[in-house]
Amino acid sequence: MSFLKRSRFYYWFFQELGKKYKRQIIFGLVIGSITIVAIQNFFLPFYRSKAKKTEYIGVVGDYTVWSVPQSILGQISYGLTQQDESGNISPGLASSWEATDSGKKYIFQINTNILWHDQTKVSLSDINYNIKDVTVTRQPPNTITYQIPMPYSPFLTVVSKPIFKKGLVGYGPYFVSGLLFKGGTFLSLTLSSKNPLIPNKMYKFYKTETQALLAYKQGEIDRIEGLLSRDETMSKWKNTNVTSNINYDRMVTIFFNVKDPLLSEKSLRQSLAYAIPDLQEERAYSPIGKTSWAYSDSVKQYAYDTVQAKKLFESSKMSTSSASLTLYTFSPYLKIAQTIAKSWTDLGIKTDVKVENTLPPSYQALLTARDIPKDPDQYAFWHSTQNFTNITNYSNAKIDKLLEDGRAEIDHEKRLEIYADFQKRLVDEAPAIFLYYPKTYSIERKK
Repeated sequence: MSFLKRSRFYYWFFQELGKKYKRQIIFGLVIGSITIVAIQNFFLPFYRSKAKKTEYIGVVGDYTVWSVPQSILGQISYGLTQQDESGNISPGLASSWEATDSGKKYIFQINTNILWHDQTKVSLSDINYNIKDVTVTRQPPNTITYQIPMPYSPFLTVVSKPIFKKGLVGYGPYFVSGLLFKGGTFLSLTLSSKNPLIPNKMYKFYKTETQALLAYKQGEIDRIEGLLSRDETMSKWKNTNVTSNINYDRMVTIFFNVKDPLLSEKSLRQSLAYAIPDLQEERAYSPIGKTSWAYSDSVKQYAYDTVQAKKLFESSKMSTSSASLTLYTFSPYLKIAQTIAKSWTDLGIKTDVKVENTLPPSYQALLTARDIPKDPDQYAFWHSTQNFTNITNYSNAKIDKLLEDGRAEIDHEKRLEIYADFQKRLVDEAPAIFLYYPKTYSIERKK
């Protein structure tokens, strides 16, 4: 058959075929078009969401299910309330609340329309805070009441602790999709979001910064946050961004043992404060962090002043040629300790530095960092009755009264006044020198 005859044959064949099966062909074309659209608009996005990106983040420290960092827990769930960086309280699982009985009773209205990650509705029985000496009453459908022995204004901070069902089931923006333990300690924790546009997060835990940095170099993780020290070679690493951040939740401080004969005198402690040079860090002036709603800058500043330091030292009854002290510290603060020790030696107090691995049972002066509570209540740190947490052994009746009043007062403005007075008096007494807010460092691969 010639090419021309063959072409005519196929032309007439398909023409007759089209006439006979016209409806079926049109139906097939419609179904095919719908299928293509469905693949493009549903199945491919669905597949991509299942295979969405995972961020690999390094965390330094040994953590159990009971000690997971708040920065991670806060992504999985919230408490009855939430607390921002300034310590301000906002609704969490509770939509509203009121304090009655002069601050001894807290009544919360729960949003029972909220779903846990396992898709069950939140119930009153799920709210499982176990607080000593507190009576809990649940009144269906959505009221829970806490009766406490005495007025305690930081209670709203206590119930900002995230709530979980068994298995770290929460109601926050992320849910736990993977856990890996070894001996009760986390090796990794994976968080996922139902939003297909939000990547998963896998946190990998390392005992030391050295191990975390090695894991980064080997490609196991793409980001490390909260490094306490900066390797000078980091900025030279290929495809790596290094950023520094000031941690306003933590404060580097010198604590004095005020029962020590040398340090029992206020004027000598003040002279030591004035003798410290500029440490090239963001200065702290008060025991309450500068981001707190209760922070006051109306306190003695103790700017570097060798003349004032010498004047106060010479007026002290302890200003003898044999005066000496030991400044205890930990390895991250060794250089700072050496700088301070030199300035105190120049003042006339021979100062040695001793590095410890744990908190020494007794000391004269201790340079370390301490977390700053979001609520301004610092009863545990400075009240004379707190033998284990008041590490300075400081005792002052007026400070005790202010601390007692501050935690008992539920009026916000009155608390503000109380803590302003507390800060002014404590800084003047100088049982500690509040030095600076430490830097932390983050490294991340360039995208």
